[in-house]
Amino acid sequence: MKESKQEIIQLMELPNEPGLAGVRLLLFDAEKLPTHLTFEVGKLLSPSELRKSAKYRFPKDRLIYLTGRGILRKLCGEMLKVPATDLVIKEGQYGKPYLEGFEKKLPFNISNSGTMISILFEFAEREVGLDIEVIDKSFEYWDMAGHYFSRKECDMVFSHRDFYRFWTMKEALLKVTGAGLVDDLNTLDLSGKMNRVSVNDDRLVPFKNKAFTLYTFDNEQIAFSIAVSGAQHSDHLVETRDSKSNLAVRHVYFH
Repeated sequence: MKESKQEIIQLMELPNEPGLAGVRLLLFDAEKLPTHLTFEVGKLLSPSELRKSAKYRFPKDRLIYLTGRGILRKLCGEMLKVPATDLVIKEGQYGKPYLEGFEKKLPFNISNSGTMISILFEFAEREVGLDIEVIDKSFEYWDMAGHYFSRKECDMVFSHRDFYRFWTMKEALLKVTGAGLVDDLNTLDLSGKMNRVSVNDDRLVPFKNKAFTLYTFDNEQIAFSIAVSGAQHSDHLVETRDSKSNLAVRHVYFH
């Protein structure tokens, strides 16, 4: 997992996976953006977005929302050659954001952890989901793992990196469907390379008999997962951990 440190917004270099060919992943720290850029992108938000940002109780949360939406608008406007202020960002039934009129042309997803914000674009016109987590080595994760992970997943958790890897996979999968946090998350077993998941929650019914591919990356500081619609070819085994990419690939089939 490489990054360009010269850029304020880092374009992450993803592994050479066929299923990631159309994916671009950007990463930045909201608190490290220059003040002039924060003001510039803040002006791009719609009145409803500004009203929403005003509801955040803590300044840090307000900053994360403003910069995340602002950078998203700025980049989408540049790529689509449309004034950023003219873009309409709507949300699906369970809160997944999309660009009205450009749903198929430029699917995206956004995630944040602490002050780190990541934005994912998919230029092959597939649905995508993203979750990023800064690894907190002081976090006592066992209770949460026991509640939200399957027994097989728990048997594969030996460290903070393992915990965050599974957590980001579940979040990314739910975000690609747009279903949000479903009930009985521990039944969503992602322990194998090929995972057949029974649809037990009504919010997942529209995705019955559909497939998704999960790509997970991690190092000592951060973990993130990308979920892409469809069964994508991969030469990597589920627990491949080469020194360059720390990549794991899993396939999920809802039935």
